[in-house]
Amino acid sequence: MKPLPDSAILTVAENTVGQLLAAAEQLPQYANRDFYDPQIQLKVYYHIRNRCQPEFDEVVQQIKACLQRPPFGVLIRGLQFDEHYRVFVALNRALGLMVARPYDEKTARAQLIHHVQPQSDINNKAKAIKSGPKLSEKLHIDAADRPTPVRFVSMQCVRADPDGEGRSRILDSQGFRAILASQPDMIKQLEREPVPWPIVDYLGSGVHWRTVLKDDCVFWRHYSINQALARPNVELAGDMRQLLDQVATLLDEDVQQQFDFLLAPGDLLIVDNHRCLHARTAINNPNTPRLMLRSWVE
Repeated sequence: MKPLPDSAILTVAENTVGQLLAAAEQLPQYANRDFYDPQIQLKVYYHIRNRCQPEFDEVVQQIKACLQRPPFGVLIRGLQFDEHYRVFVALNRALGLMVARPYDEKTARAQLIHHVQPQSDINNKAKAIKSGPKLSEKLHIDAADRPTPVRFVSMQCVRADPDGEGRSRILDSQGFRAILASQPDMIKQLEREPVPWPIVDYLGSGVHWRTVLKDDCVFWRHYSINQALARPNVELAGDMRQLLDQVATLLDEDVQQQFDFLLAPGDLLIVDNHRCLHARTAINNPNTPRLMLRSWVE
């Protein structure tokens, strides 16, 4: 494990933080569902940006610069967020359109701004098995069940685990290749042979074939690939299945290339979902109050 480099940490000036929050408070108190409307996203973005120039633009430029260099992620500290998501939305909309699963008021993850808590995490095994690692504890990309995964994943820490568990971990595409460097044939196979990815029903269902490695991108979510392989008439050569299992084992065992850090309340982490895998460490307290707000940006 290694700490996040200073080049990937951005601390926002106190006066800028105050300006952003003051501008946000001038806007209506939107509900989470309201932000499915792209025009409301833009309204919030332009309102806050126009009242906080040039400071807002400078922060966004710094964020974009961090996302363009390894580890293709940025930890933003010092921000203050309003309870109606307006500062959060403005910063995310500066990167692109916020998207999500269709809205479901009973499902916290089926909202534009996902409320992510360990209690609702998916087990990394069959539903009948309640124990075992959570999907969020395995390095992965988000939105792997879309024809093209979303470009950015943004996570705001609202409440951290009081015991300091649930540490964030990221592994960029360069680190992924470094873990496999001693097996160049494996890298070539991951670049050459597509693997199946399930497509979520609301985007047409079916299966999409995509390689794990392409240029400086890495698309990895072992759980999703196995879901696709469990579908009728979806087949993959035995040696490729074995290779994917080997990759999963290597990612679990070789942690030297991973960046490890703890998000504190108010921190905002943004990663390039095409060039950076993410995960969190295990949380033993089943009733932890840990809460993250997450958004997808394309």
